[in-house]
Amino acid sequence: MADTLLKKVIINGKVIPIPVPISTLGAALDWVQATLVPEGHTITRINVNDIPMADEDLDLKGPCSSATKLELQVDSPTELSIQTLDAMLNLSIAILAKMKPLAVQCWQAKPVEKPKELDPVAEDLDLVADLIDHIAGLLVELQVDPAPIQGIETLLRKALVGLGMARSNSDWKAYARQLLNRVEPLLKDLNNETESLMMQMAQVNRLAMTGENKS
Repeated sequence: MADTLLKKVIINGKVIPIPVPISTLGAALDWVQATLVPEGHTITRINVNDIPMADEDLDLKGPCSSATKLELQVDSPTELSIQTLDAMLNLSIAILAKMKPLAVQCWQAKPVEKPKELDPVAEDLDLVADLIDHIAGLLVELQVDPAPIQGIETLLRKALVGLGMARSNSDWKAYARQLLNRVEPLLKDLNNETESLMMQMAQVNRLAMTGENKS
């Protein structure tokens, strides 16, 4: 009977014994959420037997046993903010690396030609704008002023409208000008604000961890 029950869970790299009878993945997650996840924290990663599981892949009724390896990552709102800011910064840097080559492609393209890097960069720019909106919500919860990056988001979305108009008219020279004169400076400003916020969040996180250790 004992072999059919989950014996331990690994949370943030730490092995934690399970003192109650648990035989399914859903029961294990419910117990962890109720017992081990601090208020305001979130389970951000689930690995079952070294396989990453997305929400749609989880079989909550699936059986667990003493052989099941259940690994979870639990993050605080501050840690989530830092991770999301880092992801946005990396994406923005990657876009900037493509910006001038794409502008050259656009400047040289004929109206009937669509520059090959146009769609990937446009999709990434939309994702950056959405990430700013998401991060702003996390910062509000942490009582950190998101106004600087929200202002950049507003200007970036306006620039994206301009890019869309140039694209619909196949005016690739106008598209290149929009990229270099509007989008590129905004991304550089965003990177500066993002780095500043990451340092601020890291300081908040260090103070929080110091407080937890003292308690």
